[in-house]
Amino acid sequence: MFPRLPKFGEGFLHFPQGFMSFALPSLIVSQMFGQKTIRPLTAATLCGITFIKDRLIAIDSIKGHLLEIDPTSDNSKILNPHQVKEFTDVTGLAAWEDTLWVSRENSVYLCNLNALGLEHFVTLPYPADGVAVWETTVYVSCQRLGYILIYDRETRKEITRFYAPGVGIENLAVTQEMLWICDRTEQSVYAMDRATGELQFSVLTPFECPTGIAIHKNAETGKESIYVAYASEEAYIRDNPNADPSHELTFRDRTFIHPLYYHYEPDKRYALSNGYLIEMSYAEEIAPLDEVYLPDVEWRIALPSETERQKVKHVEPIGIPFTEEVVQGQRVAVFKFDSLAPGERHIFGWKALLEVRGIKYRITPRDVEDIPELSSELETRYLVDDDDLAMDTTIVRRAAREAIGSETNVLRKMYSIRNYVYDELSYGIKPYIDTPANFIDP
Repeated sequence: MFPRLPKFGEGFLHFPQGFMSFALPSLIVSQMFGQKTIRPLTAATLCGITFIKDRLIAIDSIKGHLLEIDPTSDNSKILNPHQVKEFTDVTGLAAWEDTLWVSRENSVYLCNLNALGLEHFVTLPYPADGVAVWETTVYVSCQRLGYILIYDRETRKEITRFYAPGVGIENLAVTQEMLWICDRTEQSVYAMDRATGELQFSVLTPFECPTGIAIHKNAETGKESIYVAYASEEAYIRDNPNADPSHELTFRDRTFIHPLYYHYEPDKRYALSNGYLIEMSYAEEIAPLDEVYLPDVEWRIALPSETERQKVKHVEPIGIPFTEEVVQGQRVAVFKFDSLAPGERHIFGWKALLEVRGIKYRITPRDVEDIPELSSELETRYLVDDDDLAMDTTIVRRAAREAIGSETNVLRKMYSIRNYVYDELSYGIKPYIDTPANFIDP
């Protein structure tokens, strides 16, 4: 998901409940900005979702339930009590005026909202994943084809097609200017110009497995809000009275709908998504194994970093106070002890309040055409072999030169090396770790 391993205190692991910091013993996550998660009762797997004015309509793909959901109370009503079979395995859902559109298996269907009798629209050679409609234009996503197909509603003929921006199963929503695409594998939402197919930006979803997307337009303010459906499994502790011990680990369906907020910075080529307020703490406990006397002890602990996606709101000490230093741009808490006597005990560390968001960059080779050459200092730092990468061996250096070829664009160089690794290196499972030189065919 992220292009590199973050420094301590900078990066985030992707968990179902948001973004969590690395290697921190204590952590409390709370949602910011008054976000409301919609959890309809009895739903197993929500896929396509759509809005008809203020009505939220969703499809439970496994049960075949077409649900009308109240976003404020989570109350849900089955709209198709007599057509459940026809709506089973539906993955995409869209609405335009009084017509409902669905994608099921290889085909796209439409029906009147009041009758719900499905009428065939078009059949694809592979499964049709998502569908969106704007006036007389119908958008259909197909992972197997790798395209988003655009049809004319009146003629039912394909007008054109756009490359799908992600690699997973994608669902669609459309507004007057933008085609919105949520990718289940990439855990991302893409904003694409619906007329040209040009990708504008993308954002990370705060939860895994996004399966549906819909746009709600406020009738009074005209403001558009994005909602994303999620469907996956979650582990939980089941109390089984017939087993001993009675507590056992098992899995259950988890599906819900959550607002997606974003902020796009076109000049900096990144977009932020849902914000969270995190309280995190890091503490050490001195418990010596040997009875020793240590004079003038200094203990340093890195503090959380300030980045585009992470803002430090407040830091306070745990146990004993610390002084702060900055080392190569990194804030460090310094704890000093005049001496540590035999058997002496201490707890010390820090507690921080952070604002964190998802971030996703979009940089193309064209964006780096005119950048200056990398400085020798940066090259030296980048090529430090601190992880047994065997970068000084002849075979690895030859492979790097062969992968790059005559390419001069730094981003295309990276692509070339990545593709070379995928195409040329062999892999094997062993009880020990070999250097890359052992995987390159001589």
